[in-house]
Formats: sequence, structure tokens, C-alpha cells
Amino acid sequence: MQKITALLITSLCLITLNGNSIAQRSKPEQYNILGISVEGNTKETGTESSAIIGNSGLKVGDEISIPGDEIRQAIQKLWALRIFSDVQILIENKIDKGVYLLIRVKEYKRLGKLEYIGLDDVSEDDIKKKVTLTTGQILSPYDIQHAISIIKSIYEEEGHLLAAVVPEQIDEDSVKSNKVMLRFRVDEGPRLTIKEISFSGNNAFNNGDLKSEFEDTEEKKWYHFILPSPKFERKKYEEDKRRLIKFYKKNGYIDAEILGDSIWYSEDKKKILLHINLNEGQQYKVRNITWEGNTVYSSEVLTERLGFSKGMIFDEDKFEKNLRGNEDQTDVGSLYLDDGYLRFNLDPSVQRIGIDSVDLKTQIFERNQFRIGQVDIRGNRKTRENVIRRELFTRPGDFFSRALIIRSLRQLSQLNYFNPEKLRPDTRLVDDQTVDLIYEVEEKSNDNVNASVGYSGAFGVTGALGFTINNFAISNPLEGGGGQVLNFDWQFGEGARFRTFSLGFTEPWLFDRPTTLGFSIFDTRQKFSWDLRQTGVSARLGRRLNWPDNYSRADWTLRYQNNDIRDAGGSPYYDLGVSQQVSLTQVLSRNSTDSPIFPSIGSNVALSTEISGGPLPGTVDYHKWIFNSDWYIPVFGSSRVVLSLSSAVGYLEGFKKDSKIPPIEYFYMGGTLMGYVSTTPLRGYEDRSVGPLTALGQEEGGRVMSKHSLELRFAATINPMPIYFLTFVEGGNVFRNLKEADFFDLKRSYGIGARLLIQPIGMIGFDYAYGADDVLPKDGKPDGWHFHFQFGRGF
Repeated sequence: MQKITALLITSLCLITLNGNSIAQRSKPEQYNILGISVEGNTKETGTESSAIIGNSGLKVGDEISIPGDEIRQAIQKLWALRIFSDVQILIENKIDKGVYLLIRVKEYKRLGKLEYIGLDDVSEDDIKKKVTLTTGQILSPYDIQHAISIIKSIYEEEGHLLAAVVPEQIDEDSVKSNKVMLRFRVDEGPRLTIKEISFSGNNAFNNGDLKSEFEDTEEKKWYHFILPSPKFERKKYEEDKRRLIKFYKKNGYIDAEILGDSIWYSEDKKKILLHINLNEGQQYKVRNITWEGNTVYSSEVLTERLGFSKGMIFDEDKFEKNLRGNEDQTDVGSLYLDDGYLRFNLDPSVQRIGIDSVDLKTQIFERNQFRIGQVDIRGNRKTRENVIRRELFTRPGDFFSRALIIRSLRQLSQLNYFNPEKLRPDTRLVDDQTVDLIYEVEEKSNDNVNASVGYSGAFGVTGALGFTINNFAISNPLEGGGGQVLNFDWQFGEGARFRTFSLGFTEPWLFDRPTTLGFSIFDTRQKFSWDLRQTGVSARLGRRLNWPDNYSRADWTLRYQNNDIRDAGGSPYYDLGVSQQVSLTQVLSRNSTDSPIFPSIGSNVALSTEISGGPLPGTVDYHKWIFNSDWYIPVFGSSRVVLSLSSAVGYLEGFKKDSKIPPIEYFYMGGTLMGYVSTTPLRGYEDRSVGPLTALGQEEGGRVMSKHSLELRFAATINPMPIYFLTFVEGGNVFRNLKEADFFDLKRSYGIGARLLIQPIGMIGFDYAYGADDVLPKDGKPDGWHFHFQFGRGF
């Protein structure tokens, strides 16, 4: 126990060093300080006598009262340093009206070594990150107690609410007794789970409704014998209580409150029970909606944006978002901020009327419009400035628009030249009518060498070698940065059954206009149930459209190739010999996703139509239609957890009954797309095993294809190395023709997987998938688990 009595005694009287006391005086007397000395500090402590005297506030020559406040205040100042366990100020000698003072102190010991005993669920490193005790520091009771509190809070986060921490101080050296080893003995106690969560005072919603609003506080259920048991964490519990009140306010109960909550333990001290006492209050509905100060937009337009009408249940969260900023940018604020009103503001008020109604009144401060002055770009070391500027929708002289800034950032992210987490805009006010925009970018590597390897149990090793330069400049190939694409690809299948070479160049902005121009040459050979070689050249022309919106584009590809069929595999559909093929492909697409690597929102929809022969020259004659759609929805309000829904449907037919269609144009399905063309991946099955087979059991291909997938993706990191995990269910099939097609007859699979993007190598990934139907071999059993690995490309 600290000797507080010293403070009380010395404020009344001073005791001489030899033990003779000075009689307590009823009236203070004045003395001059003739000298001050210090006792109790040692060389080992490192605390200088001059520092102690200085911190006391007493100085030689000062006049003090005995008894009086000066001594009391000096003792208080020394206590405040938290380095002494005892402080006394004594009269060492007295001469007439002068005194010699002695400051006698006893210092806390210093920390020599720190040790933890009894750790199991919590590592010593985790504790050291938060407990900031360091060797050599003065060890006060406050420091020890603070460390105990931190250790207990760490255990509480891990579900050990009953953890006990006992400190022990052990002298390291009897000769040098100023240093001690501090040992914390930890009794972790049981990891507590939640047995029951109950509520009282809730009439509008039952207990199940309220429990479902808790994200991290959950009762232990039967399935937790398989999955990890939920643990009680106080911080997350407090956050869940806030979510509960937010839920009430979303449903019109704006006066809802938690009157109190109780936590108690089960008899075996291994479980806890929670009880929350609520006051729901009255449910409120909207009565009147009024606006003041608006001159640019009518009250009707603003009310439509607000999303409320008379008689609707008042949702406080919706009201705030639809005023200042919602996910769809259809709020009132966006209306003004997208039209130059940069300094726009509003002052909403919710007025209770009667017992169950509210009037919504909003004061609008429109102020003046701003135009864009300069648009500056910073951080681009490789990419040329014009490559960035042509992607921007914000241009000098236009009115300021938050929506166009967001769209510009999306365009820059789609380039995949920059770190998406570091893309950020900034504004700089020039005057009361002009604002400059600044786009800060951080370049990253996005070229890859396309070194790819794949494996399937049926066909063995497949792979590819090549490179793709995504930010190429033909005018300066060594430096790059021109936004062009140059790629070379060599793919091969096992046993020389598949081989392809291709070389391509693409200019995405011809003459700095949103017009794409590209060329490629290719040579392909496939030896499956047939032996086919294709050699040709293609040219591509594309354009970004403004209708139905500027997320849309149209692309056309003109291709000429020779088809050399050396072995028809016994099929009557293919003629031996060489044929010429001229085809024209049109792709109408709309891509509103936010990232090419890990899309978290938006969609990518495309309709591809290809004709060969018919009105075009050549001996090959068909038309081919493929529709693809991918939708991405963020889950739990996070851009790192995404639900992906994908569908693909294809149809192939000849212009005439006896049209000759090359086998490579047919649809195939199964496995991964490594080492094969015209193959739709379907995890859980062998490569090309899904669909029609010949009499010899070889893949025949079909004219109708259908596939649907549902994936839940979680991004562990986005930059600098994207890593994400996924779980999926999917189904698909290929049918010989439209007459035989049954779009409900899908070969199903499910599984898990992971993706890792390493530049310049590309995507590395695996899937472990279960084929739930009997496809290959036909033995009446599901195809079962298959491991799919890929190196260099995405799935």
C-alpha cells in the first residue's frame, strides 16, 4: 500500500531527521529554504537528485510556510510522476528562520524480464502487440493493472470472459534489487458460447426476427458441431445492439431504445445467456413532405428522388441515404452534384406529429454551379497521358459531375494499368465558379508471359506459352505506355492432339477515338475423332456506343481461313480435303463491371452472332449465336464478398440442310478450357465429356449449348497480389440439335476453389469439384470429385 499518510503528516508538521518532533503549531510560520537534499534514489535507478528537486517545485531561497501548502503541493507533484511508491519531505536541520529539507523517496522497481505462463488459445506474440511493457521501464502498480486489463480484453475477444490474470514480481538479483521479473500467470478458463438470446418489450417483431439482425452474436446450434462454434465478443455484441436499433428505425420505430441488457453464466460456467430489454416505441408513418429553398428542381422531382409518399412507413436509414447518397446514385444530393452544384447542401428535419406521424421538411442550399477548370493527372510513370485522358468523362469547361468522376474511375480501373485501391480523385477550388480535378494513379504491372499448364485425368497435360503486353506502344515498343495490346500464344495438348499459334495486335482507341481496330493471324490443328488444321487471318473493328448508354459497344470481326480436314473420323458430317471459310462476327455487349480482375458490382452481357457462307463467299455454311451474361452483386455491403451469376446459351445451324460445318465450330463442354477451343468449362467432369458421343464413345459436339453458374467469391487481397476464394454450383449440357435439346437436363456440379494472380505469369487457380451426374464412364454413379488446376489463365 502506498504511504499516503506521509502526505497528511507532512502537511501538518515536519519531523526532524534525528526523531525529535517539532510541536504541531496552530499558526503557520515562515521559513527560508537553505538547502534541499534527496535520499532513496540510487545509481541503478538512473533518477537524478536534481530532477527530483526540480519536479518538486521547491527551490533554495524560497520562503515556505510550516505547516503550509508548499510542502503538500511538492509531494503531490512527485506522486504524479508515478515512479515512487513513497514520498516524504522532512526537516533535516533548522537554523533560526531557515530550514534544510530532505526529500526521501522510495522508487518503484524497474522491469527486467517479462514472462507469461498458461497461454493456450492466445499466443504470446498477440499479447506483446498490445501490452507495451518494455525492459528497463519503471514498473508501477498502474502499469501492471493496465497490462492485466489488456490481457483480459484479448481473452474476452476470444470468448474467454472468465480468464484470470495474476501478476508476480520476482527479484532478479538480490544485490541489485531495483530490477524484477514480472510474470503473468493466466488461467484462460472455458471458451464461452451463447446458450440463449432472449428479449423483452418486443411486440412488433418476434425473437427470431431480432436475432437475425445480429451478425456476430449467435446462439450455438446443432450445426456448430461441424462448423466453428460462435463465441461471445463484447465489442461485436455492442455493434450488434446498434444494428438492432437501426433495424427498428428502418421499420418506422424511430424512438426504439435498449433499456438494458443482462449477461449471466450457466451453472457449468461454459455458456452465457443474454437478455435484452427493449422499448420499441410507436411506429411512425410519413404525413407531409416539404422542401424549401429549391429553385433548380421542383418539389415533385425532389420528392420522387426521396422515395417516400404519404402513408409510407418512415425508414430513417433510407431517408438519409436518399437525401445524401445511395448506392444507385439516385439520391437528391446526386441530382445537384451531377449538375455542377459542388457546394450544394441540405438541412433535413423530422418533425413528430401526433403519436404516429412525421413531417419531413428539408431546407435546400443550392448555391451556384461550378465548371471544371483543369484536369490534372499524377503518378503515371509509364502510361501516356493521352491514354488516360481519353478514358475520362470529365473535361475542362463542363459542369462538375460526381457521377462522371465515378464513371471515369471505373474506366481507369477497367484498363487494369493501375492499382484500383489507390485510384482517387481530388478537387481544387480555383474561385467561386471553377474547380480543378486531379486524378492520382499508381501504376502496376499487367503484362504476362502466359506460361500455362493444365491437367485432366482423361487427357493428361495441356498448356500454353506466349506473352501478352497490355500497354504496348507500336511507336516505341521498348518503352510502351500507348494502351495497345500485342499478344503471341502457343497452346498445345497432350500427344500433339491439339496445337495452335496466334499473333495479334489491337489498337483500342484509333486516332484517340473510342474505335477499336485489331488484326490477328493463326494456325490451329486438332486431332480428336477427326484431324483438322485451320490457318487464317482476321480483322476486328469496334466502337463504343452512346445508346442505350455508354457502357455498350459493338464489335465486328471479319475472318478468312483455310480448313484442312485430313481425317473425318468416320463422321458423315465432315468432308475430307481443303475448304475456304469467310465469316463475319458481330458482338453487341454492355459491360458495367468495376474491375476486370475481381468484379464486385455491375454486369457484363454480350450477344455474339457469326455467319459463315450464306451471303458470304466460301464453302463453309453456318450461323452461330452465343449469349453470355455475368452479374455481380456485393454481399454484406462489402466489395470483397461477391455473388456472381453467370449464364451462357449457344445455338449453331447451317443455312441449308446439307450445310457443311467444321467440327471445331460445334459446342463441347466439360473440364477446363485449357488446350481446347469451342469448349465450355464445366467443373466436376472430364474435358469434353459432357454432350453427344459417337458410337465409338468419342466426343461429337453439339449444336445447342446451355450453362448456368452461381459463385460466392471472397477476396482476401486485391493489391498488389489479388487472391480470392470461391464456392460454386453450376450446371450445363450440350445437345445434338435443337429438337433434342432439354434445357432442364443439366449436368450438375459443386465445389470450392481459389485464384491467385501473379504478374507477369498470370492467373493460378484450382477447383475441387463434385460431378453430381453420371457422364463418363456410364456406370450409373455420379462422376464424383475432380481436381482442376490451371496456370496462366482465369477460369
